[in-house]
Amino acid sequence: LPLPRPAGTSSPRPPGERYQNGLERSRDFKSRVLQFVRFLEDSGRVRNPMVLDNALQRVEDFAGYLREDGYASGTVDHYRFSCRHFVAWLYQHHTTLAAIDDTVLGRFWSHDCICPGFAVRHDERSRHCMANVARFVRFLVTTGVIRSAAVEACQGRDDPLPAFHDWMRRHRGTGERTISDHVRRINALLPDLGPDSNRYDAALVRRVILQRVESASRIGVQGMTGSLRMYLRFLASTGACSLSLIDAIPTIPRWRLSTLPRYILHDDVERVIASCDLTTHRGLRDHAILLLLARLALRAGDVAKLCLGDIDWDRALIKVAGKSSRMVALPLPQDVGDALLKYIEHGRPAVDTDRVFLRSIAPFQPFSDPSAVGNVVRDALKRAGVRNAQLRGAHLLRHSAATHMLRSGATLAAVGAVLRHQSSESTAIYAKVDTSMLTQVAQPWIGGVTCR
Repeated sequence: LPLPRPAGTSSPRPPGERYQNGLERSRDFKSRVLQFVRFLEDSGRVRNPMVLDNALQRVEDFAGYLREDGYASGTVDHYRFSCRHFVAWLYQHHTTLAAIDDTVLGRFWSHDCICPGFAVRHDERSRHCMANVARFVRFLVTTGVIRSAAVEACQGRDDPLPAFHDWMRRHRGTGERTISDHVRRINALLPDLGPDSNRYDAALVRRVILQRVESASRIGVQGMTGSLRMYLRFLASTGACSLSLIDAIPTIPRWRLSTLPRYILHDDVERVIASCDLTTHRGLRDHAILLLLARLALRAGDVAKLCLGDIDWDRALIKVAGKSSRMVALPLPQDVGDALLKYIEHGRPAVDTDRVFLRSIAPFQPFSDPSAVGNVVRDALKRAGVRNAQLRGAHLLRHSAATHMLRSGATLAAVGAVLRHQSSESTAIYAKVDTSMLTQVAQPWIGGVTCR
């Protein structure tokens, strides 16, 4: 609402926030205007098509649905808070539930919040809030309150750059986890690159990269440049840009074999595995996960994506794909097979999914991210009292398994086969941990004594 102007002043300012004075842009002024609008609604002078009580009842119906599905009370409260915030915002903007679409959801995500009881700045609003609202919207679709187009819009947000996504899967054979990382990085670069790829040139590409060098780590910049190379290859394959632009991406120096692989001793690994409480469903699950990581040196993604059909019980084999889409069959040790069978029969919830490992609390769904496997390792290290580990993720057990095999007499080629390395150079880093073999080939330092 524009401020009243005294008589005889110049013509009113054009509409738009840039032409408003500081008072009109302040949150306090907007809040007072909102209170006045509420007075007009309560007194019947302004009609609001949004029926607040009915919308709040829909939120309670959704909360009841979550409770029936086994969600914890704290999780239900988080959903209820996010959905009530969304409903309060809809009421402010005179938007009914039936009118929800992708545009409405986008405005809610970016709004300058002055919602009574829910005022949260945009930079503090977590993505979980939007995910909770999207789940509420899907519930409204299933109950017939709104049309299905809104749900399609919500799902489209989770998969940006679909053509790039499909190209990597079909033509490059890239794993889903790597695809997700590439898409996430490119989605962050697109605002600076611009929507028109025909205008990309070497100066623009290098400028975008240099803008992020100072605020990102070396590993982060390496990942960003790798994703950008992949994206430019995709654009070049469709004729949207020149393939020569790839040469404009600077190479970030990385000194291979400059560090030692992080590992823990075999006795510590066994303590970590034995820390699981096998009398609980979660303990059975974590025990099977830790054995897969420690005995077969699997990656976190291998464990998270493992399906029931990937286990060949008759031939004692387990199929994994790793970073690519090429399946490899590995031998299934007896203790790993026993742990898997015990979890599947006595600890795994009976739900309609082929994934082996599921969440231990409702909703009983597959792991949404391989980082959940890393959390299992982190918790096990804490229970076992292993505090000398420099790495607290799933890769720690992978490194430890490779180190133990090498120190037990296995060759680098055998270790590489178990780790499924495509290049022997990737396995060469483990040669530095076999200190007993290194002392046999170490040469005396000039003017010094023989190394021992």
